[in-house]
Parts: sequence; C-alpha cells; structure tokens
Amino acid sequence: MTTVQERKKKAKGQAVIFGILSVALYAAAFAYADPMVKLFARGGAYCLLPVATVFVFSYIHGSFASNVWTALGIEASSKAGRKTQPATEKKRSVGRGRASANA
Repeated sequence: MTTVQERKKKAKGQAVIFGILSVALYAAAFAYADPMVKLFARGGAYCLLPVATVFVFSYIHGSFASNVWTALGIEASSKAGRKTQPATEKKRSVGRGRASANA
C-alpha cells in the first residue's frame, strides 16, 4: 500500500472512533442538560466547567471532521503552509506633488 492509502485507511478508522465519541458527547449533553446547568451555575471554580466542556467538544468534533476529510482524500495544498516574503516598502517623498496638510 502507498502512504496515501495507508493514511486514508487510518483516517477512516479514526473518523469512526471520533464520530462515535462525538455522538456520545452530544447525546450526554442533551440527556443531562439540567444537571449540567445546575452544576455550571454554582459559581466559583465551577465557572470553568463550561469552557472545559467546549474545549472537549471542539477537540472531538474537530478530530472527527479532519479525519473525514482525510479519508475522502481532501487535504490542504502544500502552498497553504508556505510563508511569503514581506512586501518591501517604498520611500515616500514628503511634500512633493501633494497638497500640504496645513493648507
């Protein structure tokens, strides 16, 4: 197998795993919405729990989506990671051919 085929095969397996985890997280969030709201609303250090929850959802769903695209053979081009040279600035001549700011 070529490396592209191996990468697609591995991505398919990971997409299934992260897809199942994503569905499970969403199901748990809807099933336990009331207890979660009560816990998050307690104040103090509990205010960090919604942020942590969002990070977990973002990581799981992002990994799922990334693996789906890789399994389909859609990847970023190699140009995407290249850095461009900064544009050189031209020196502007002051007061030539322009109206004065004070006029």
